[in-house]
Amino acid sequence: MPYTETQNDGVKNRNNLNKHDTRINLNKLNPWLITGFIDGEGSFTVSKTGTSVKLELKVTQKEHSEKILHQIKEYFNCGSVVIDNRKTKTMKYRVSSLNDILTQIIPHLDKYPCLTSKFLNYQDWKKIAIKMMNKEHLTLAGLNDINLIITKMNKGRLFEDKYNHCKISLGLTSNGEITKDLPADWVQAFIDGEGSFYNYIATSPSDKSKSKGKIYNLQRCDSSLEIGQNNHDVLVLLAIKKFFGGGYVKPKYNYSDIVECKNSRSLNRFVFRDTASIIQFLDNHPMLTRKQLYYLDWKKIVELKNIGAHKTVEGLNLIKNIISKMNSTRSSN
Repeated sequence: MPYTETQNDGVKNRNNLNKHDTRINLNKLNPWLITGFIDGEGSFTVSKTGTSVKLELKVTQKEHSEKILHQIKEYFNCGSVVIDNRKTKTMKYRVSSLNDILTQIIPHLDKYPCLTSKFLNYQDWKKIAIKMMNKEHLTLAGLNDINLIITKMNKGRLFEDKYNHCKISLGLTSNGEITKDLPADWVQAFIDGEGSFYNYIATSPSDKSKSKGKIYNLQRCDSSLEIGQNNHDVLVLLAIKKFFGGGYVKPKYNYSDIVECKNSRSLNRFVFRDTASIIQFLDNHPMLTRKQLYYLDWKKIVELKNIGAHKTVEGLNLIKNIISKMNSTRSSN
């Protein structure tokens, strides 16, 4: 069933879903949207030198989408936006003040928790913050506890721990169904961070079709939204599939089987080709980075396809011209 604003799927009733919605204040982002950006582009890090322990939450974006980082900073009323990597032209929003972490970041993420396995890194990061609040990091025993926590975070975390967390938090049933409903604003931000818009064109016109200046049925133009995740978070993709009421996850295997999941390729993808549902959702939940421009171009191509423009030489050339200016080829302006 395609996504609609009122259907009883992951979207449910907008009034119930967004009872904390602050979007009526255009200067204040929705709380679930903030968490969606953290899930997609955020990280929780701990650095330690001797008895010095420093925590940092960071959310990254290319410099052309720096504005969203300032909006997140405004939401939390703390932190700073600085250069993350000059070579990749990446900016970051960061919070490293222990007081800001304790009073702003932790209360938010306790109320609007991460929905990927990144939640586990947050939980460990929070444990260290509380130990620091209690001055435990100034003792040898406290430092040893912190060291142990650090070794199990991020790349040190077991695949099984990540998978099983998602299994429990997203409500995976024995028949492979997800029971949790995702907040729409989280999905919006997660697409902004992790989504890609594709247009696939296949041409093989015959001489006869060329002579008429048309390509007819020999021309294909397929459009899709795709979201990639590491295989340990494949159940997040199943939850997004449930939210939209369609699409599929690849590669295909028994997602309830942790062994099959671990042995699958490291990157799993959700593929959704119901362009009408994608457009309905993203027109109502526009993205806040430059990816919105990619989407608008993608939408133009879908609309051209819907009127059959891809079946003519002129229309096909117009579509190809739009594609040539999308994504990495787009002007930084």
